[in-house]
Amino acid sequence: MEYVPYLLTAYAIFAMTVMSPGPNFLAVTSASMTVSRRAGLGIALGIGTGTICWSTMTVLGLTAILAASEEVAIALRWIGGGYLIYMGFMALRSAYKSRGQGLEVPVSDAKADRPLWRYVRRGLLVQMSNPKAALFWFSIMSIVLRPDAPGWVGLAIVLGTTTFSFGWHLALAWFFSTEAVMRVYRRAYRAIQGVMGTAFVLLGGRLIAN
Repeated sequence: MEYVPYLLTAYAIFAMTVMSPGPNFLAVTSASMTVSRRAGLGIALGIGTGTICWSTMTVLGLTAILAASEEVAIALRWIGGGYLIYMGFMALRSAYKSRGQGLEVPVSDAKADRPLWRYVRRGLLVQMSNPKAALFWFSIMSIVLRPDAPGWVGLAIVLGTTTFSFGWHLALAWFFSTEAVMRVYRRAYRAIQGVMGTAFVLLGGRLIAN
């Protein structure tokens, strides 16, 4: 029981971080609104899978290597930032092409027919290509894990954070693909695409610059 307060603290930090708008949030919501619910759910599954990877690697001590290796951190930062900038460019291009088409902009297109695993892969890439995640997970584990901590503590962190990650991102995908949200999206297609595209570019640029 002595580790329960530490676990609750780690869960609270993780929840606040996941629920704040960021690359994962934008990836799920933009796919849900611009492509389909299936696409958003696929990206959510990929992000949840990435949470399993990061949390497990941290328990095994692998993120300590990432945190200590400047070369690996730089490579991941550039890969992740470049991918976010690419996603932002695609959203901005879509907003530009939609000018003059009126309010009823079609939300789904040929991309909705892509295999689910491609969206899962995209979500996994967004989650795993952020080197700050290594430091984040390392800091969480440093709160909970002690040299004499029993094995169940690490397992509790992996299971708890993974469950929350899957639940939160799947709920985002479901909500942002509902008919009510879709109606709002169709009326403000260009503005939303422009804001999302700009946010992706800024996040990518910030990731590369830091």
